[in-house]
Amino acid sequence: MSPINDKTWEVLVLTLKYIAEEKEIRQETIAERTGFTQSNISRIFALKYCPTLQTFLTIANAMDVNFFIQDRDNKSELNKIFEKAMTDIGRRQNKLPKS
Repeated sequence: MSPINDKTWEVLVLTLKYIAEEKEIRQETIAERTGFTQSNISRIFALKYCPTLQTFLTIANAMDVNFFIQDRDNKSELNKIFEKAMTDIGRRQNKLPKS
């Protein structure tokens, strides 16, 4: 497996930037929805610094954009794997132990 290209984050951030432009979502709106400052959104979109995964996903969520994982070989059952991961971190209320 090759290491992640250090430019990968830039492609992902620019993707969000271009989606925001296409959807006519202003940086001020993203800032209001996320709690970040407009200047932070601007610096991220200008590729001045790499956001954390949490920050990236928060911005995407504020723009109503979903990111997902796709198995290129289609050999794994991603829905079941995702549900297991959610259960493991306690995010599935219906699967929590009864007290």
